[in-house]
Amino acid sequence: MEEKFQLPTITYLKAWSNLRKERLLRCSQCKVARYCNIQCQKEAWQDHKQECKCIKNIDPNFPPDSVRLVGRIIFKLLRQSTCPSEELYSFSDLQSNFEKLSEEMKEGLGYLTKALQLYLKAEIQDASQLPPGLDVFQTFAKVSVNLIPDKTVNYSFP
Repeated sequence: MEEKFQLPTITYLKAWSNLRKERLLRCSQCKVARYCNIQCQKEAWQDHKQECKCIKNIDPNFPPDSVRLVGRIIFKLLRQSTCPSEELYSFSDLQSNFEKLSEEMKEGLGYLTKALQLYLKAEIQDASQLPPGLDVFQTFAKVSVNLIPDKTVNYSFP
């Protein structure tokens, strides 16, 4: 007989649920970014202003979340700003495990790389404007392997 159990209530889900009931502020330019209040919006502006321009530039299309994430990583690297979590690890510390990705995954990353080029066009017109030594394909591989777990992809690890 299969034993039934109830999952414990997760506090952050309750907090998220309560937050969703409140009216979040939206960026007046791109209408995508959301903020809990004016102070949060002001604090986030350095990270959002280039993204905002890119989002407006490709409207009515909208990039996948991974494209927006890699765009934000590139803008942060260009500003050479750091955050407290980078005292533990930096983006350069992450492994891409590119050689272990399936051909299907590599092909998908290729499409994301092309989407990123279109997305960044408003801010970065050619590769010479990217951070020195940055390989966009490897950046997507790092994001895919380290930050966005996908249980449907077989990475072929030994």
